[in-house]
Amino acid sequence: MLTVRKLNAGYGKLQVLYDLSIEVPAKGLTVVVGPNGAGKTTLLCSIMNIAKVFSGEILFEGNSLIGELTHNLAQKGIAYVPQMGNVFAGLSVMDNLHMAGYMLSKAEADAKAEQMTEIFPVLKKFIHRSAGTLSGGERRMLAIAMGLMKNPKLMLLDELSTDLAPIIAERVMMEVARMRDELGITILMVEQMAKRALEIGDTAYLLVSGQVKYSGQANSLLHEPELCSMYLGIKQLPGQGETKLSVAEEGSEGN
Repeated sequence: MLTVRKLNAGYGKLQVLYDLSIEVPAKGLTVVVGPNGAGKTTLLCSIMNIAKVFSGEILFEGNSLIGELTHNLAQKGIAYVPQMGNVFAGLSVMDNLHMAGYMLSKAEADAKAEQMTEIFPVLKKFIHRSAGTLSGGERRMLAIAMGLMKNPKLMLLDELSTDLAPIIAERVMMEVARMRDELGITILMVEQMAKRALEIGDTAYLLVSGQVKYSGQANSLLHEPELCSMYLGIKQLPGQGETKLSVAEEGSEGN
């Protein structure tokens, strides 16, 4: 569904990505992991025409996205859930959903908002509360629901687990997997919770200093001890085929 070829991108004169190429298969969950400053968020910003593309190709369903206005990408079926600032804190949950469904008629938006409260029951409980009063996990659920209001073909998710307690982050990860499995939505997810993301993902890319160091099946990356230890803070348990999450990964943030 999405193809990035030989992408060189950054901000102003600062180059962050170097000849980066990835493929995002339809109806799959593609995970991008890597250390701080690797360029993970810059990849998503390049797709959304927020970062500056110096050269390369970004194709969505075979059509180039280079130079497209960001708001036009929503009309093409791409939803972007940024790491921060992804809800309107002063508006109610319902008003946030309606803001996200601005392209729909009122009747369609009402129906879609009702569907979102069925998918995320916690939102129904707080439907008339200000989004700014929600917990971190509840806001992430609202942000995802706002993305789904647009009936997207492709969702770009940026660091959804940031600042969440492990049990809440796990819940968010399960909702992402459910979107793929039950709704058939194609997902490109940048994530600092690398081990869990690789466990639920289909395809994975490891970014280091703006370049791809690994591409392949997501779970297979967990069996690359040198890469996991050096770049993701995931240590292999001695004499076992399992991995554990280090303190370094729990506190990391992607760029």
